[in-house]
Amino acid sequence: MLHATLLRSTPAANSHLEKSPQTIRLVFSERIVPELSRITLIGARGDSSQLKLAADAQDPHVLIGTVVGELRGLYKISWRAVAADGHPSAGSFSFTVGPEGVNARTDTSAATRPGVIAASSSAAVSLLPMAPISIVEEKPVPVFASLFRGVGLGAMMAGIGILFFGVTAGERRFLIPGALVTSLIAVGALLLVAHLIMWLEHVSPTGHLTSAFLSSVFKSTVGQVELLRVVFAVLAVWAIALGRLRKVALWLGIACLVISGAAGHPAAIHPFWAIPSKVVHLLFASAWLGGLLWLVWVARCDEAACRIEARRVSSIALVAVIVIFLSGLLQIVFFFSRPSDLFTTDYGRLVLAKIVGLFILVGFGAYNKFGLMPNVETAGMTQTLARSAKQEIAILSIVVLIGGFLAYVPTPPVR
Repeated sequence: MLHATLLRSTPAANSHLEKSPQTIRLVFSERIVPELSRITLIGARGDSSQLKLAADAQDPHVLIGTVVGELRGLYKISWRAVAADGHPSAGSFSFTVGPEGVNARTDTSAATRPGVIAASSSAAVSLLPMAPISIVEEKPVPVFASLFRGVGLGAMMAGIGILFFGVTAGERRFLIPGALVTSLIAVGALLLVAHLIMWLEHVSPTGHLTSAFLSSVFKSTVGQVELLRVVFAVLAVWAIALGRLRKVALWLGIACLVISGAAGHPAAIHPFWAIPSKVVHLLFASAWLGGLLWLVWVARCDEAACRIEARRVSSIALVAVIVIFLSGLLQIVFFFSRPSDLFTTDYGRLVLAKIVGLFILVGFGAYNKFGLMPNVETAGMTQTLARSAKQEIAILSIVVLIGGFLAYVPTPPVR
């Protein structure tokens, strides 16, 4: 199961054409980034040329390569596509060109020539029925990149969440744990930088980061999004390290989370709705995680302040639960073709694990709000509340880590 699946092509796989095609047209299940994709035409003698690519102005799922010269005989199309979610997929198929009476599989009189002119409009190109694809190549889920993304984004969310509660605590803002916030944001930025490097290696067709490749990556939208996320994360570290720019660090961190909402699957699947949904999902998860950490910290420093902050954290956490549930449900609607995908696909099972984690967290929240909060004025109750918050933090951290893997695991196939 791939990120961007080839749905159909012109010419179709294993087809026989009477006339030489002017273009190679590939239709994928997700939006494609032409700058990072390639189509290679390989002749029967092994001669090959990389076609000049263009996107279809009418359909971002389509990749068009222009063929120059007459083709005759057996040809193989080797394609590699990078979807708007930043993940590559690849495959190949063959077709033949020539009169029916000619043995096209052995006729190699015409060599493949490179495509050097712009692709023509796709309006006049009719799509042939989908045919089997000969070979499909699939990269395994990059474990370290997933870990770096999940832990890095989680650390950034935690640091920004604590900073939000500290900056908005009024006269209790002096309780902000400066060293902890700085450490979390710094770790988050460092791991996001490491993730950027590993993502670039994952996307590179050769695994090497050449200057030409990096130039093409950062000219693309997906590359710019990944780079901007790192830039805002590093700037947030700079601002928080200065000490007096905590509000600036908060806004830079929020910008990092907003940019993160435009990375991954939401950029490729219904982006108009999926990206805003992911943005609010991350922001409220940050507030929830940061609020719990803030509560645990304040309980150690000032019991009276903890009673006040506990009510504020509880109120914001309740709103966060509702928003996270609704935004997550919206993404399920967009990313899943049918309910059974939750149980039959790797992506679905990870989402199911997040849902289970969310219900466990709701149970903790209900216990805290209705079991502990009414008695928060009782001596020692703030410490009990802090212990419950620590358990909630552990589960929420696992849920956030799962999100790092969801970014690399393919969504269920389109049916």
